[in-house]
Amino acid sequence: MIRHATNTDFHELAELYHDASLIAHPFIDPNYIARDRRHLREHRLPLEQAFLWERQGDIAGYIALEGKRINGLFIKVEHQRQGIGRMLVDHVKHLHDELRVKVFQENYQAQRFYFAMGFDIVPETDTPEDGPHAQYCMRWPV
Repeated sequence: MIRHATNTDFHELAELYHDASLIAHPFIDPNYIARDRRHLREHRLPLEQAFLWERQGDIAGYIALEGKRINGLFIKVEHQRQGIGRMLVDHVKHLHDELRVKVFQENYQAQRFYFAMGFDIVPETDTPEDGPHAQYCMRWPV
């Protein structure tokens, strides 16, 4: 079941982000991911629109948006490849006529996922984020 995340979910979502990021982003310093977990929980999630997928109280994944931009899509490792990410993206597609997401160039699995969801790489329309890892901007619909 997909539902809107509330502030009581933020701690668990930040932990999910941390654990999934360590696996999905082995090219990022684990210490950065650990520090970012707190920032996500305390500063970003309260300002974003987040939806989570849960079954019998177990949160399996979530998607977070800032306007039409997907800021995060994370699925617990044991629940990956079960269609949860697809359901979450489809859910937000019904809410917006356009979506954007930035994907690390080293994250081939995420790129394949978003291509399969109908996204394509597009030129940046805003200022690229500073950081040590290059990213693609992807948009739906193409």
